[in-house]
Amino acid sequence: MNETFVSVAVIEHVGGHGGMDYYDVGLCRGLLAAGCHVSLYTCDETADPAVANLRFRPVFGRLFASQNRWMRACRFLKGVVAALGNAVVQRERVCHFHFFEHALPELAEVTLGKLCGRKIVATVHDVESLEGDQKASRNSRVYSRVDRLIVHNNASREELVKLGVDPAKISVIPHGNYLAKVPALMNPVEARSVLGIRQDAKVALFFGQIKQVKGLDLLIRAIADVSREIAEVTLLVAGRPWRMEFSQYDRLIDDLGIRDRCVLHIRYIPDSEVHLYYAAADIVVLPYREVYQSGVVLMAMSYGRPVLVSDLPGMTAIVAERENGYLFRQGAATSLAQTLIRVFQDEEGRRWVAERALEYVRLNHDWNEIGKKTAELYRAVL
Repeated sequence: MNETFVSVAVIEHVGGHGGMDYYDVGLCRGLLAAGCHVSLYTCDETADPAVANLRFRPVFGRLFASQNRWMRACRFLKGVVAALGNAVVQRERVCHFHFFEHALPELAEVTLGKLCGRKIVATVHDVESLEGDQKASRNSRVYSRVDRLIVHNNASREELVKLGVDPAKISVIPHGNYLAKVPALMNPVEARSVLGIRQDAKVALFFGQIKQVKGLDLLIRAIADVSREIAEVTLLVAGRPWRMEFSQYDRLIDDLGIRDRCVLHIRYIPDSEVHLYYAAADIVVLPYREVYQSGVVLMAMSYGRPVLVSDLPGMTAIVAERENGYLFRQGAATSLAQTLIRVFQDEEGRRWVAERALEYVRLNHDWNEIGKKTAELYRAVL
């Protein structure tokens, strides 16, 4: 066999349901450019990307249509079996899985993959679940069955090593940028008009799924403090809650008396509308309490917007203070407020940081380079 030839099954079940579709397609494009033959097995909520030479297989049917755990489990296993069966027929020797938070589904797919005689590569997006009552170390039997693991930064690599994973099995390959997804950015005046935001507002955007661990409550408290210094400050929240109700944030907003400072779009934001929110924002804020890697950071940078993030290792692996973004002390609403005030008062500095951020993701998070490194890993495994 030609040593440059690799046929791979990329198996990722979340896809268009949870915003993983762009990541999946970016990776597949990079792998195709690196000379791989690629099939993408994903959920039926993912639109066909119509990428030349990419075999698109939405085998996870109606996976998220039911809240019943057992029904979902059955549909998940059905999808995994369909993906692996097709991978065998297509002679796809490498199966590339994606790990998020649940050990049992991952153990099932890896075990089945090995029974089918495939080489297994897995990207570990979250080393451990970030949801408190579910947080538990992933079963070591999963990692022992995987041939190679990919993480997006050294902080995640160190966490895996602490869990007893052989360092030789771990490769650090970055998360890709969103430059191919970014349209010509709408004029901020027009975007704010569409979203119902005052033209003179100083807009802090919180974008994406709303989870306890993402620290939206910290940002709300900080906005209350900022409003005493900057009357035009506005908090723009765009996203839907995940396994929780938004009512707790509504109560906090009312308790702090800042309802008039908030524009809340608490719903799923379709791809066709995403550019509106970034165009309207002066800064994108990610006040996370815990994180391994954030696609929103790279998306904001790709849209040419400055970011303000918690000083967690998963964030500082990308963001450098006043070089391509801003940092505040994790968990400290006062630190967040003080940084926001400073950033809002420095328009020229924000513009310079945003330009550096855009250049950073262009140079360091290119999908073709990521595809090349991933293909090299496949070849090493084979």
